[in-house]
Amino acid sequence: MPRQPPSKARPDQFRDEFHRLLGQLVHAIARFDFTVGLQLNWLGPYCQEDVTELLSPRQAKLGERLKKLKALIMDVYEPAGPKALAEFTEWFARADQARVLRNDYAHGRWGAPGKHKLTPSGRMIDAEPLLAFIPLHWDLTPDRADDSIYMTLEEFASQVSDAESLFDAYWKLCKRYEVHAKPSKPFEP
Repeated sequence: MPRQPPSKARPDQFRDEFHRLLGQLVHAIARFDFTVGLQLNWLGPYCQEDVTELLSPRQAKLGERLKKLKALIMDVYEPAGPKALAEFTEWFARADQARVLRNDYAHGRWGAPGKHKLTPSGRMIDAEPLLAFIPLHWDLTPDRADDSIYMTLEEFASQVSDAESLFDAYWKLCKRYEVHAKPSKPFEP
């Protein structure tokens, strides 16, 4: 059966595509977290820094791992100059946004579809289904502002794609500036 555009898909196809994308996002961040750990496992000893407590597989500490990796990367690539450091800083900001997004999306609630965006015809049959994301909280006061986020499947797919491309961008930065990287510190027992 040919794949229909999400806006014309039946509700079960819409939900299936949403769940496929959500799983893809969770998997991408899991691979990302693993690779951050590998980088720390290599850079820690390279820089003579103990990173063992950040590499416990039983504790989810991606935020802390990213913070430590940033400190090590900024030190190692400091000789590359301000432009390189600004690019790494921007990358780490994007990485942290992806981490927060994954955490929010994994712990919040979803409506698939959550509501519909009507077309000029005003007919539901022509309406585009939207995802509804409701962040996790327990504030049930009636006058609370609605903090729901609505998006198309295409917008959600773009967020997933951005998360998947993060480590490729990291490797490209490291490769671009590797000639400027500080050499390994000598081992001191």
